[in-house]
Amino acid sequence: MRVLYLVLFSQVSAQLQCDKSIIRATVGGKFNVACTYNTNQFRFSKKYWCLGESRSSCEIVMDTDGFTKAELKNRAQITDAVYRGLHILMTRLQLRDSGVYWVGIDKIYADIMFKIQVEVTEEAVIRPKVWPVGSPLLTCGGQPLTLRCRSERGTNVQYSWYRKAHPEDVLLQTTSDLPLHCAFLTQDGQFVCSAHNAVNREHSTAVFIHVLQPGHKDCVYLLTSEGFESYDCKTTTTPRITTTMTTVEVFNSTLATQSSGYENHSLCVSQTWMEGVFFRSWSGVPLWYDIVRWTLFIIMMVTTGLVHMCTRARASGHGLTHKHHKHI
Repeated sequence: MRVLYLVLFSQVSAQLQCDKSIIRATVGGKFNVACTYNTNQFRFSKKYWCLGESRSSCEIVMDTDGFTKAELKNRAQITDAVYRGLHILMTRLQLRDSGVYWVGIDKIYADIMFKIQVEVTEEAVIRPKVWPVGSPLLTCGGQPLTLRCRSERGTNVQYSWYRKAHPEDVLLQTTSDLPLHCAFLTQDGQFVCSAHNAVNREHSTAVFIHVLQPGHKDCVYLLTSEGFESYDCKTTTTPRITTTMTTVEVFNSTLATQSSGYENHSLCVSQTWMEGVFFRSWSGVPLWYDIVRWTLFIIMMVTTGLVHMCTRARASGHGLTHKHHKHI
């Protein structure tokens, strides 16, 4: 009996042989099966792709006569290339595509069939990347910013954001984006994004948020992480300083002092040309503004001096003319 079984099996193998008997694929992927058969005997026979545990009761889902089950249309096909073989292609795989399939050839009394096991699973996620949407420098001015999290691989991936804490992390939200704004940032914190599906779970590198100036609307905070470039709010932005304007009248060589949010500046003022001048504490203005301001001031002073000299010259001329007429 065993010898008879081996003889029959060898005959079937010689009549139909495929390159795969076990197929493992992921959701959204595809696979191709190539089979060869006895073209002299079964060239004009119908070939089919059948789903089911038993060869006698499996369901034909497509065949070479043009039939394809509705759920497989536009994503599966069977091609009989005769001498180049029989090819089955399935694309855009779904979890429900898993199961036992049979490649079959119509034959009187008993079809020739080859068994193939197909297993479709979710694709595992890899470590997600985190980056800020927009310029990180927005944080130096207290502007809102969004942290985005993405895993480059994986199917049906879900995302969650956590704040690191002890004894366990605090779940913030279950989306790929984490919005940051002043009202949300009350203290320093460490934040992590989790990407997961039915296969596995991976965590991103940590993002550290340092609150430099707390506030409901005018906060200043700093982001640091291995995932993106670091920056410094102290050197990349202009600090907020309250400026004052003081009017002084100078009768002697005096010392005028102006105060800003950070330090005191002393200015020595001369009586000869600094009467009724307004001193302002211009903190954080561009260099070109100071240059233009002082240039205009010098021009004004030179013009004033020239006018004064011309006025004196005219007065002297009128005096000489008056003396000449009196002498006559």
